[in-house]
Amino acid sequence: MQTRRSVKRRGGAELDTPYPPGILSFVPNPRPAPRRPVRPLPMLAALLSLAACDVDRTPPQYLNPRDPAVVERRDAEDELGLRVAAFREALARGDRDDAVAALVPAVNAHVIGMDGNDGRARFGAAGIAQALEPLRAGAGAAVARTPDLRVEADARAGNGWFATHLELLPVTAAGGEPRRARVSGVFARQEGEWRLVQLHLSRAEAPPPVSPAAGSPPASRDSAAAPPEGG
Repeated sequence: MQTRRSVKRRGGAELDTPYPPGILSFVPNPRPAPRRPVRPLPMLAALLSLAACDVDRTPPQYLNPRDPAVVERRDAEDELGLRVAAFREALARGDRDDAVAALVPAVNAHVIGMDGNDGRARFGAAGIAQALEPLRAGAGAAVARTPDLRVEADARAGNGWFATHLELLPVTAAGGEPRRARVSGVFARQEGEWRLVQLHLSRAEAPPPVSPAAGSPPASRDSAAAPPEGG
């Protein structure tokens, strides 16, 4: 048989309960446990430090190398670069006709030669052939270089350009003097084909710096500037 006990509560009232008095007693904690300081997580600190840095945007061609616009641009620049290389090698052989054909000039292509055209307008393939006369060399008598070739093209807009120094360096056995010029040209895409619409030749004031590799370096794709005025 369970014995009930009378427990006197605070304030003098009695509580009739069958449980021992110790179970109902409550002793408050006089000193609460200290809280641990909150520290920022290492990841949060790293994110905050990154937010304070200046980060350059990645060029779109590196994010998506299969972007059709990027592919078309590269293909167009490669094609124009090959045209200029064929033009250079034809001049090294002394073949002026092949040099003209490599550029695929439009009928109304405007040409400015190193002699200032002698005050007469020059157009098309015939005008280019006349402008190249000062650069002609004997067959197999020269090595041609375009050490600072720059090519840019916008395939969707249908235009492109190139600019370079052109060097014709005679081989030792052939003799002769080196011939140098500054050459620039503008292309337009007409009926699905790149055609030269403007060519400008001028005399080089000084030889360009020697390139580590002979021939033409890869076409530049980072500059958005227009071709130098006056070639």
